[in-house]
Amino acid sequence: MTDEEIVRLITAQDFVGLEKMIAVYGQTIIKTIRGVLSKSDERTSWGDCENEVFYTLWQKIPTYDKQKSSLATFIMVITRNKAIDFKRKQQKQSSRQTEFQEERIDQNYRQEENPLAKEKFLELLDTLSKQDQLIFLHYYFYQTPPHEIAQLLAINVSAVYNHLSRGKVRLQSALKEELS
Repeated sequence: MTDEEIVRLITAQDFVGLEKMIAVYGQTIIKTIRGVLSKSDERTSWGDCENEVFYTLWQKIPTYDKQKSSLATFIMVITRNKAIDFKRKQQKQSSRQTEFQEERIDQNYRQEENPLAKEKFLELLDTLSKQDQLIFLHYYFYQTPPHEIAQLLAINVSAVYNHLSRGKVRLQSALKEELS
C-alpha cells in the first residue's frame, strides 16, 4: 500500500488506513519511542506513548503535505516529539530530577523549541534522495549505529558513511542557496 493510500484512508477516518500505517511504520515508531524513553524507569511509558503517537497521527494525518516531507519523515517527527514530551513529563514528576538532567535534555532537543527550525530541517532533507533521507533520519534523528542502518537498507557500512558525507555536502549547498 502506498503512502498516498494510507493518507487517504486515514483522512477518511478509515481504520484500515491506521492498520496499514502501523504495518508499514510500526517498527520504526516503536524503535524511536524506545530510543528516546530508554531508561529503566521510562519503560513503563512505552505503551502509553505508542497509543498517544497513533492517536496524534490519526488526528494530524489530514494536515500532512507531501510537498514538505515524506510520510515517513512526518511520522518520525511526530513520534519523536511525543516521546520527548513523555520523557519531559516523567522527569517533572520525578523527585530525583536534577539540574544536570534538565540541561542535558534541553541541549539534546533544543531544536524542538523552535518550530521553524523543524520545518527548515524537513525542507532541507527533501533535497536529498529517499535513501539519503532515511539514512540521515536514522543516523542523526534516531541515532541508529551505521551498521544497523546498513542492515536495514541492505547496503555496506561504507556506503552509509558515503551517503552521510555526500548528503552533508548537498545539505550545505542547499542551505547556502537558501541563505543567499
